[in-house]
Amino acid sequence: MSALPPVYSFPPLYTRQPNSLTRRQQISTWIDIISQYCKTKKIWYMSVDGTVINDNELDSGSTDNDDSKKISKNLFNNEDIQRSVSQVFIDEIWSQMTKEGKCLPIDQSGRRSSNTTTTRYFILWKSLDSWASLILQWFEDSGKLNQVITLYELSEGDETVNWEFHRMPESLLYYCLKPLCDRNRATMLKDENDKVIAIKVV
Repeated sequence: MSALPPVYSFPPLYTRQPNSLTRRQQISTWIDIISQYCKTKKIWYMSVDGTVINDNELDSGSTDNDDSKKISKNLFNNEDIQRSVSQVFIDEIWSQMTKEGKCLPIDQSGRRSSNTTTTRYFILWKSLDSWASLILQWFEDSGKLNQVITLYELSEGDETVNWEFHRMPESLLYYCLKPLCDRNRATMLKDENDKVIAIKVV
């Protein structure tokens, strides 16, 4: 529980406050809790109800392993103090977090989604631009400019083990690489199914 601050055990935090100013601070506190917890535990996904997902099974499509049992903790449900956040308020927190660029709503296929198709959220404890800059730094430091590097190599390769984006799901990696393409620093390569599988950074 060391990844959670003392305020996480404060019962009023779990009840939507009627005063707008108080509620704004309450939402901000929740956003800080989510961001810090996911950064500390290196969690990339959370479901719409607040369940943390701490492995890459959604990218592989596999749930038939022991790691799938890790999908159990709901950050909005504190069993120690018998308090939980209503789904209506959870949705309000997600909405503000999305506006601030601290999470990315996605659908079942891993693509950015609208509210009606959202099944989970990528948690962005760094902004997409910050992730892009960090990945660019890796390309420069490792001498990989002008080389084709697969998303798998970036996420799972031995050369990225000591970098913060190591083990990042490929579907999130795509969104973190997109700013480099927008700045004409990179080109994405697709397979026959139109899926991005590699990138070349210049």
